[in-house]
Amino acid sequence: MRLVFLHAFPLDQSMWDDQLAIAPGRSETPTLYRLGDSLESWASRVLNSIGAQPMIAIGSSMGGSCALEMARQAPDRIAALVLVGAKAGHRREPAARDEYIDTLRANGIRGMWPEITSWFGPAAEQNVIDRIESIALSQNTDDLINAVQVFHGRADHTEVVAGWQKPLLTMCGGNDPVVTEQKAIALTSLAPHAQLHVMTGCGHFMNLERPDEFNQVLAEFVQCVEA
Repeated sequence: MRLVFLHAFPLDQSMWDDQLAIAPGRSETPTLYRLGDSLESWASRVLNSIGAQPMIAIGSSMGGSCALEMARQAPDRIAALVLVGAKAGHRREPAARDEYIDTLRANGIRGMWPEITSWFGPAAEQNVIDRIESIALSQNTDDLINAVQVFHGRADHTEVVAGWQKPLLTMCGGNDPVVTEQKAIALTSLAPHAQLHVMTGCGHFMNLERPDEFNQVLAEFVQCVEA
């Protein structure tokens, strides 16, 4: 079984480097930005790249939306879902989308950095913040603009979660202002076979802030799915 790791905005596949040891040789870490101009395209192209093998889709934030779209398109191929700081519900906000795009065009990701720094947990170490900043600054601005358009144009996946009959793990940071613990609890309650793990003191990028705890929880979940 393949583990498919789907990255958050404004990062790329390298955000998962510390998780590759969970399933050596069985992990896929696509970068999503150039896979099309819709979430449907991203999901379809990731699915096509994996082939017919069963998989566990693990998505952080934006990547969680892609995981849910993959589950909508090919539910028989997804053995389990892991949603990391991710949402299922969505209400389109064109004004917010346009503001992000204007900021990116004017100043690149540096213009969004003050907001992104608010996503870290209170105990995030400086080397972790520096790593996230380095990954974010290495992204092409046009790719990030496309990602904003894709993410804000996505469909609502509440019904996907509510109808999901397979294992689902929701992970959230106890100090995540983007997807709060309350929102994660509400998301987990939708699915009949879902479980929630809250990483106390963590922010939005919990696999980077506290990789050892994250890896232990994820590895145990994968073992249960594959048993």
